[in-house]
Amino acid sequence: MAFESVREGQLTEDKLKWGYWWVTHKIQVRQGFSLILTLIDLILVAYAAYGFFDWYFGSGVQERATMATLPRQLINYTAFHQARAPQPLVIDSAAVLNAGEKSYDLAAQVTNPNMGYWVEFDYQFVGGNGPVGAVGHDFILPGATKYIHSLDVKADSSPGASDLQVSTVAWHRVDAHVITPDLAHWAGQRLAFKVDEVKFKAPDPNEKLTVSRATFRLINDTGYGYRKMGFFFALEGTSGLVGVNYVTISDLRPGEVRQVEASWFSDLPSVSGVDVTPDVNIFNAQVYIPPGE
Repeated sequence: MAFESVREGQLTEDKLKWGYWWVTHKIQVRQGFSLILTLIDLILVAYAAYGFFDWYFGSGVQERATMATLPRQLINYTAFHQARAPQPLVIDSAAVLNAGEKSYDLAAQVTNPNMGYWVEFDYQFVGGNGPVGAVGHDFILPGATKYIHSLDVKADSSPGASDLQVSTVAWHRVDAHVITPDLAHWAGQRLAFKVDEVKFKAPDPNEKLTVSRATFRLINDTGYGYRKMGFFFALEGTSGLVGVNYVTISDLRPGEVRQVEASWFSDLPSVSGVDVTPDVNIFNAQVYIPPGE
């Protein structure tokens, strides 16, 4: 077959075939397209109908019932808070000790049984005739036991049996985000004080002034300096507690070694032992000496 050139705009055989097919089948194409759209519409309507009936007669019934319970308090928050509330302080009976002429020292051991809280509170000793001594303020670390005391209370006669009453109790939760990795490690780093060479010296019979002394050597093995901290002295005798005292020191630097002394200016029963307890609120940022100061 000889080659025939196609002029621009001239219909080719393929175009003629396509045009002929479209003219003869366009009705069927439109009908097929309409059928597809109809099927899509039926599917959408069926899906909407299913959702409608499911909402009213199926899962919607359970969903509406669940939503109806939302305004109701299903958790007993009162019981929840009570279960997590700190346990009350455990207070032992108070000791009343003669501290000189018409003067008395009072002390009672108090335990904070909560490992997740430290506590601060006001306190006052109360005897048979009412309050004894002034109102004081103190704290107890988590899980700790310490002596709460009132020293050199003036009275014409012994207060006799006395109780310790606490008030204005403020519980402070231990913040696990700050106290890391745990309370024992965190507190141990700040309470690593060494107390050794504890000695008690009875009054010298050749001296006119009756003075008993207890001394010890303190080593600050922590990495922290303390503006002020206290030490409670408990003198033990054959019958129990026979004397108490409290000494405060200032500006204790890391690694520092000090000699600390407490004195009693009254006659004491026979002393068989001396117990010294450091007393510092490691949760109070004000007790620390800032680095470099």
